[in-house]
Amino acid sequence: MLHKNIFTKTFFFILVVLPIFLSAQTKSLPQLSEKAYVSVVTCSPTPGYEGGFGHSALRIQDASLKIDVIFNFGSYSENQSFFAYRILQGTLISYLDGESFKEFADRYKKEGRGVNEYYLNINREQKQNLWEELNRILISGDRFYKFKVPTNNCSTQLRDVLFKQCKWNEKKFTASIGQTYRDIEQSDPLENSWLHLLFNVMIGPKADNNINLYQAAFNPNGLMNLLKEVRQNNEPVLMASHKIHTPTVFKQVPNTAITRGFFSLLLLTTLVVSYLQLKKGKTYIWFDKSLLFLSGIFGCFLLSLIISSEIELVNSNYNILWALPTNVILAFALKKNNTAKWIQVLLKLTCLSIILFPIVTAIGGQTIPTEIYLFAGTILIRCGILAFPKLSI
Repeated sequence: MLHKNIFTKTFFFILVVLPIFLSAQTKSLPQLSEKAYVSVVTCSPTPGYEGGFGHSALRIQDASLKIDVIFNFGSYSENQSFFAYRILQGTLISYLDGESFKEFADRYKKEGRGVNEYYLNINREQKQNLWEELNRILISGDRFYKFKVPTNNCSTQLRDVLFKQCKWNEKKFTASIGQTYRDIEQSDPLENSWLHLLFNVMIGPKADNNINLYQAAFNPNGLMNLLKEVRQNNEPVLMASHKIHTPTVFKQVPNTAITRGFFSLLLLTTLVVSYLQLKKGKTYIWFDKSLLFLSGIFGCFLLSLIISSEIELVNSNYNILWALPTNVILAFALKKNNTAKWIQVLLKLTCLSIILFPIVTAIGGQTIPTEIYLFAGTILIRCGILAFPKLSI
């Protein structure tokens, strides 16, 4: 959905596009002819997270005016500080860009991405409205927006512009489709198994609420499914489509056996360590400190997003019940044969929180990956043994 060639696009914008748009401030933009075409262009996803959900843009071409440009809401600058964290916070600044279609198509072909085009069956007034609105956005502050996965991105921005300028009624598409944001991600997941797991841990219970067809248009497939249902004068809006470039780079299904195998092995190691401690009196304080520190640091990270993220799907999350920020305190406070009362109380509260975790998620309706239950069980076993040192097998 996002691309990097900011310098090239800025250069193009300054030399070619900007003069046209600035002149439009004193006189109207050229009227598109009857031969003008408006089409939605979609690009296939990439193995990496940047283009992991695909990309959508709008092409306007008019042979009479020698216009063939594409408007793309997926541009951004990588120079923004704390880039990855900004994505999760929903504060990454993205913007609308314009460039020649040939440059756009050639770049995506070079990246090995498939490019498909879908022509829209809209009237001349709607085409002109789109042309003028997208040009207006390009030279105004409306060009910039906060990128929020999955509710505000190149596909949703394009969807909103299409519905507003073509005067389509979005309320016709508010019936539930029986799917959630999480369901759609699961059907087209990120290739990296660890990123796939992280995505599903970071989004909370709101991602498990059923959504409608309009909301589901946050990726190319969802956008096209929505447009297939739009009717105008009792005719479908989507006309012919064709493939511009065939993909040569494909996104694979994540190998979840890697993450599940890792956390299963960690749980097995925990059981062995706990048996040796209870039966033979051996201590593994380093192991407990590591578990508590890692879970606590992740908890601090998760809590910061719950408090500060502008993404609605992120600012509530029941995973905080096992990833307790207080685990960091325990990691530094634990010592061999340390039985301080406050440590014991904190360990018992940690155990209680982890026990409540699956109950609360079941009631709250948040889907939890198997790996997280394995890891939460690992922490519970070790905290239980530390909290109740007199336990014996």
